Amino acid sequence: MKTVIFGGTGLLGSAINQNLTSNKYNCLVTSKHKKSNLKTNHLSKNIILKFLKKNPPNLIINCIAGLDVDLCNKDFIYAYKSNVLTVKNIVTSLNELKIDCFFVHISSDQVYDSKKASNEKSANPSNNYGYTKFLSEKEAMKYKKTLILRTNFYGKSKSKNRKSFSDYIIYNLKKKKKINLPVNIFFNPVHLNFLTTVILKLIKNKITGIFNIGSKDCISKYDFGVEIAKKFNLDKKYIIKYKSKHKNNRPLNTFMHTNKLKKTIKIKIPLIKNGLELL
Repeated sequence: MKTVIFGGTGLLGSAINQNLTSNKYNCLVTSKHKKSNLKTNHLSKNIILKFLKKNPPNLIINCIAGLDVDLCNKDFIYAYKSNVLTVKNIVTSLNELKIDCFFVHISSDQVYDSKKASNEKSANPSNNYGYTKFLSEKEAMKYKKTLILRTNFYGKSKSKNRKSFSDYIIYNLKKKKKINLPVNIFFNPVHLNFLTTVILKLIKNKITGIFNIGSKDCISKYDFGVEIAKKFNLDKKYIIKYKSKHKNNRPLNTFMHTNKLKKTIKIKIPLIKNGLELL
């Protein structure tokens, strides 16, 4: 299956590329970096249109996002260009070229901000990053065969360009450098292995719509760091706890329900501890 992975050299894109390639998918990757089939900043619709016209795919996976949350929250234009414009360019190109393919768009758990676990119908973004990710979903849905995945993930990075949250914690604790992690921000991330496995299964079954992909339970970012420290016998004293406030432009609870995913593909949803065992 001819596949184009937008952002294919990043943290998630690299993992997806490796998984799909091992399953006999013919993958082309795009990114800002030299080791890409298309090196571009993705803000030009004409460049994307020409690339897709030359390489009409059966499958597109979009992993591009402006991951600097602080910059997104300070600069809405940057956030819009980084999170929405690329998706708009891809979808517009697909519709103009009348390409019949399956489109997977990776969104974020930060479209949620609630005191309780959120399902796919309860998006409530509270900052520029979350809002523009939500807008990107609206653009993605303008294509007929679209799968949108709201998620948060970790694991050993296969990309030279970006490290995961767990990589960041392990690296700093090994160097005995202090890191600040909030005790009141809760999330339910999954290991990259589980995420890429689910993505492959959804693609094979051509499932469309919006799905949460997260662990069965949730954890604070501080406790997540402590659990990683325990696993690698690292000193947790370098993890400095603090209490986040909404003025920090971070949602306090992005815990996602995963019942829809479980029912759709009959998969066992892992606990946080199950994912940490894979590190």
